Amino acid sequence: MADTMVCHECGGRMARGAKPVEFEYKGQKIILEQPGWYCASCEESVLTGADMMATEPAFLEFKATVDGLAPPKEVSRIRKKLKLSQRKAGLILGGGVHAFQKYESGKDLPTKAMSNLLGLLDNQPALLEHLVAIQTRKENGKHTD
Repeated sequence: MADTMVCHECGGRMARGAKPVEFEYKGQKIILEQPGWYCASCEESVLTGADMMATEPAFLEFKATVDGLAPPKEVSRIRKKLKLSQRKAGLILGGGVHAFQKYESGKDLPTKAMSNLLGLLDNQPALLEHLVAIQTRKENGKHTD
C-alpha cells in the first residue's frame, strides 16, 4: 500500500496514520485511536473496512457497557467458570451453537436477557444443573419443564 494518496476533497496529500476519534452512543462518548488516511490540508479522512474493524471490538465493548450488557471478556469468563464449551453454552443457555463464539469474539453482543442469565449463573452456578436437566429432557423428547 502506498504511503500517501491524493485527497478527494482538496487535492492535498493524505497519509496513513491513526488519530483519536470521538464516538458517541446514547449520549455517552469514547475516544478511540482510529487508523485511516488523513489529509494534512483539509482534515478529510478515508477509512477502509479494515480501518473500521480495527476499532470495532473496543466500540462493541463500550456499547455493551452503556447498554448494561455482558462484554466479550465477561461472557468468556463466565462460560469458562461454568465449564461449558461455546457450543454447549449456546445449546443450554440459548442463542444457538455459534452464539457464544460471536459474543466472545465481539462480532455480536448478547441480549439483555442473556446478560442477565449469565450474571445469575455467575453468582449461582449450581442453577446450571437445572438448565442442563431441561435440555436433556428436551433432547430425549420429553418437553415438560
